[in-house]
Amino acid sequence: MDLHARRRAALLLAGQAAILGLAAWGLAWYGAMTSRDLRAQAIAIAAGQPFCMQVARDASDRKGQVYVPVRTADDTSGLHLAGRDAHHHAVLVVGDDAEPLTFHWSRVKHRFVEGTYGPFPIVCQPSRRYFDDAGKIPLDATYRFSLMGRRFAIPRVYRPRAQWPGSMVGYSVEAEAPNFQPAGAACTQPFCATVYAAFEYDGKPFGMSREVPAHLVEEGDALRGLFRLESRGAHDLRYVQVDGHGNRIGEIFCVRDCLHRFSRNGMTFSFRHASRDLPDWRTMQDRVVALHTRFEQAGASGGKHGPRAE
Repeated sequence: MDLHARRRAALLLAGQAAILGLAAWGLAWYGAMTSRDLRAQAIAIAAGQPFCMQVARDASDRKGQVYVPVRTADDTSGLHLAGRDAHHHAVLVVGDDAEPLTFHWSRVKHRFVEGTYGPFPIVCQPSRRYFDDAGKIPLDATYRFSLMGRRFAIPRVYRPRAQWPGSMVGYSVEAEAPNFQPAGAACTQPFCATVYAAFEYDGKPFGMSREVPAHLVEEGDALRGLFRLESRGAHDLRYVQVDGHGNRIGEIFCVRDCLHRFSRNGMTFSFRHASRDLPDWRTMQDRVVALHTRFEQAGASGGKHGPRAE
């Protein structure tokens, strides 16, 4: 290669390096300016009221996205704002998390816009100096969130997750029937899996009809309180639970294991359990409700001591 060719090659490489350097600088500038503007607007909108902010991130199990609380300036960098589908890039919560005003960050308008997809879980804790406070409080072993105006605090050992968007709004935990202790990562049986708790609308159970077939016969002994439906096979057991007004408030369908769904106190709960545990159906329902009550009472009593996170 002659001298001129070497010089041209060197100039070409230098030009490419300069372009890459400018591009990297431009991206860094965009990320920093977006973070600065986003935070300044949040403080201005809050106008002295308690506020907090959460951003969308990919879930650890790679099943969609979740909201996480903003803790550092890097969390609000324009390079990291990547909400998809019903998850906004960033959500600003102003006021008490039970009845807040909410705003979402618009990349096109480069500002917060009032209104959000919802209902969605609020996983950050409003405070008047949120950006100063959030990074100072360590994350603990509890998943804290507000949903539908109610606060929950669930130990992470249950691998909790707020359930939305979609037809179901509620949460799920990994707990093993019939005692509903944390299932643990090693549990592979279907009845060790997920317990769902869904909010009901207009008194209608989630995923379950209120209607009851005519001419049902109540079971006896341990199954008293359940009514047998017509089976579809020798190993197919189907039951409904009926209240004093003739409405269906529960159902249990068993083949190899049982799908158990019931309504209580404005929530519809569902889980799987072994067929051998069917005689303990009422006890299992009480245990699930007690677990839910414990999560909500912990949220109500301890929801003010730190930022919530997932």
